[in-house]
Amino acid sequence: MSPIIVNREEKTRLIVRVALKLFSQKGYRATSVSRIAKGADIGKGTIYEYFTTKEEIFLAAIREWSAQLWRRIAGKTEGIEDPVRQFYAVAETMAEICDPDDLKSMRLIYEVMQQTMVKNGVLFKKRHLVKKILVESRQMVVDILLDGISKGLFRPEIAKDAEKIAVNFLAFLDGVGLHSLVSENYLNLKEQMDYYLCHLLRMVLKKPFLEEYTLNDPKIRSGKSAFSPFNL
Repeated sequence: MSPIIVNREEKTRLIVRVALKLFSQKGYRATSVSRIAKGADIGKGTIYEYFTTKEEIFLAAIREWSAQLWRRIAGKTEGIEDPVRQFYAVAETMAEICDPDDLKSMRLIYEVMQQTMVKNGVLFKKRHLVKKILVESRQMVVDILLDGISKGLFRPEIAKDAEKIAVNFLAFLDGVGLHSLVSENYLNLKEQMDYYLCHLLRMVLKKPFLEEYTLNDPKIRSGKSAFSPFNL
């Protein structure tokens, strides 16, 4: 039984957390306000004191999911100044999200896509909210690429194509995530990510550093990394 919460802000967070879990597990249409209320151990009428519609709850859940994602990425990249390591950390976080053993996040991502693209979807008229998340994701990858150029690791000529590379990287994650979702462990997600990043880094790294990262990296050489994009 959930603890009694009288603080309005705390109760709002509780409703959103429960809704996020249910939307991830069951999808938008199969998740009713009554089910959310039951999961939060509050009355259905109480929900409407905080949110006017299920759509509003869904939007709040998406914002919470986005915030959780950025916290995970920030936790992985905190204290890492090497742009290559930052790439590694971001990719590892994305691989965890797409893990076929824990597909709740991927189900939510594709639920969001569906509700955004279909004309009668609850997000069709609010596509700017999803676009904001995508723009932030692209900019994160672009910033890593530009940082790598400024530190002399990445080839300067990729600057003009940094956004294209970022879009390609994120599109790959979406695609491999979809395959993981429907293939029932047919794909080894980390192997797929490893293969892709090997080729991506071949493209962006200056040649001397490519050799350094593939041959002299102690984390890779020791075999301690379960996720090794530099192990060519």
